[in-house]
Amino acid sequence: MTPRRNIIIGTAGHIDHGKTVLVKALTGRDTDRLAEEKERGISIDLGFAPLVLSDGSVAGIVDVPGHENFVRNMLAGATGVDLALLVVAADDGVMPQTKEHLAILDLLGVSRGVVAITKIDLVDEEMLELVTDEVDELLEGTALEGSPVVPVSCVTGQGVAELRSEIERQAAEVRLKDEALPPRLPIDRVFTLKGIGTVVTGTVWSGTVSDGDQLELLPAERSVRVRALQVHDSDRETVYAGERAAMNLAGISRGEISRGDLLTAPGVMRPTYMVDVRVKLLRDWGKVLKRGARLRLHHGTREVLGRIYPLEADRIEPGDRVPAQLRLESSIVCTPGDRFVLRSYSPVTTIGGGTVVDAHPRKHKVHDPAALSDFAELETADPGRTVAVHLARAARPVSEMELMISSGLPPVAVSEGLEAMLSSGLAVALGENRSAAYVHKSHCDDAIDRLRSDLEEFHAGKPLAEGMVKETLKKKALKSWDARSADTLIERMAENGDLEIDGKFVRLAGSQASVTSDQQALMTDIIRRIGANPVAPPTLSELADELGQDRRMLSELLGIAEKERKVVRVSPELYFSPEAIALAKTKLRSSMGPDGIAVGDFKNHVGTTRKYALPLLEYFDRTRVTVRVGDVRKLR
Repeated sequence: MTPRRNIIIGTAGHIDHGKTVLVKALTGRDTDRLAEEKERGISIDLGFAPLVLSDGSVAGIVDVPGHENFVRNMLAGATGVDLALLVVAADDGVMPQTKEHLAILDLLGVSRGVVAITKIDLVDEEMLELVTDEVDELLEGTALEGSPVVPVSCVTGQGVAELRSEIERQAAEVRLKDEALPPRLPIDRVFTLKGIGTVVTGTVWSGTVSDGDQLELLPAERSVRVRALQVHDSDRETVYAGERAAMNLAGISRGEISRGDLLTAPGVMRPTYMVDVRVKLLRDWGKVLKRGARLRLHHGTREVLGRIYPLEADRIEPGDRVPAQLRLESSIVCTPGDRFVLRSYSPVTTIGGGTVVDAHPRKHKVHDPAALSDFAELETADPGRTVAVHLARAARPVSEMELMISSGLPPVAVSEGLEAMLSSGLAVALGENRSAAYVHKSHCDDAIDRLRSDLEEFHAGKPLAEGMVKETLKKKALKSWDARSADTLIERMAENGDLEIDGKFVRLAGSQASVTSDQQALMTDIIRRIGANPVAPPTLSELADELGQDRRMLSELLGIAEKERKVVRVSPELYFSPEAIALAKTKLRSSMGPDGIAVGDFKNHVGTTRKYALPLLEYFDRTRVTVRVGDVRKLR
């Protein structure tokens, strides 16, 4: 099966150089759709047309306005362009917007293109040659250097066939967008159709979208459902990366969507107000960009205001290509590798652009060695090194999905990076398969050290205790960890012989309650006092008063006695001898009538008071000897 060749062709060039007329000559479609565009004879907003190629595939042409007042609209159209169609009029030559549009294409990384020199019917051969030389000079040093140049007249039709052939040759070399990635569609138009509802259009940057899919609208974080799809006015069940698509959305109104919003799969991306970037300042701008300068960021179809902070200096010189952080006034949704354009705040002109390196960085200071080191690692785009940076930042176990969101990497790259980290021993997996969480080895080692240290401190302070309550230990040593990962680490340490788990208690391996001879004598006395009055033993508080001892210490001694089965804990205050419990159980069974037994009857049969009878019955409930039914107990 021949793979789909879905590509987007974007026009570029100065106002009135014939872009829209040329698109009509190539496709038969007039892309000026607004009444004002018809009236004024210029393109104001984006226009779209399909170009059927000889192999049957259809390229989408995005026709952008050339007027300097509408460069922001041109930028929205240039997003996702695979092949540039740069238009220069033979009677005008290279003009200001020709240069600015070319700079934008270069900053956005568009490396395939064709130059059409239009209106050749208005000039002689000498003028055409001069303009051709001017174009060649203009392209020098840009990504479009060496692109074919085709003279064209839309009046006589000269060169149109040759231009189409050259476009096809260049289109065959375009690197196609990835359908395996999660879907991304930056919205460039939104409108309402009577009887249909809210419709958005845009270029599918990656992935696929099918009728009925649930998508997420960002940055609003709204869930929407696709209920109809079109490509170039034809209904489709599925649209693919590299296609111009129109989507009818359910669950949202026209007023809740704006140009610049993004549609993607639920939960795979999140908005950010800060990005680390490799930024290039245009040499032709000729001015220094100071730290903290306010500017306009164009990413996808979105324009936001923000400020720039170089990571290595207080200023950026014209022509410099440096690492920097952009702090934004409104959020964007991006991934590493995304291209963007920068324009000055006022007066508005294109001054540079670059590539996103980190979509979710921390705030940096100038000359921060850690920030520069992370930047260098992330800029390699190596999955293992990228995952390493984000695991090191997390300081707690994270899932693959969390890594995908924080790093901006696609699922396959995250999996590849984790595999590299695990193989090298730099990461630890807690759990299995989809439920697994991952933590950097250094953070895992720190957590193990904290667990040991906290247990050592606990044993030193409470030598009589059988161990620290696991939930208390987790809250103290693994405060930022999720419960499942914390349990997994503690269980793994127990398997390795570092810890011992005894019910709800955790202790260091080999740690036992340490009882002195005096404490042993005291424990023997306590057991004797409890056994001396089987049905009415002294409470813990009464024992503390009688013996003049610390209540907590007595509780710990009784805990040891309970573990040795010398006493039975009935409630936090009451302990009975095992013999007394056995006798009470026997009397309970012998006195139990067909309708059960009430507290008062049980009290009388045992020969005690309600103070002791009720805790005893509640103990028998817990140990499944009896079951409470209303005000009576019955044997289970």
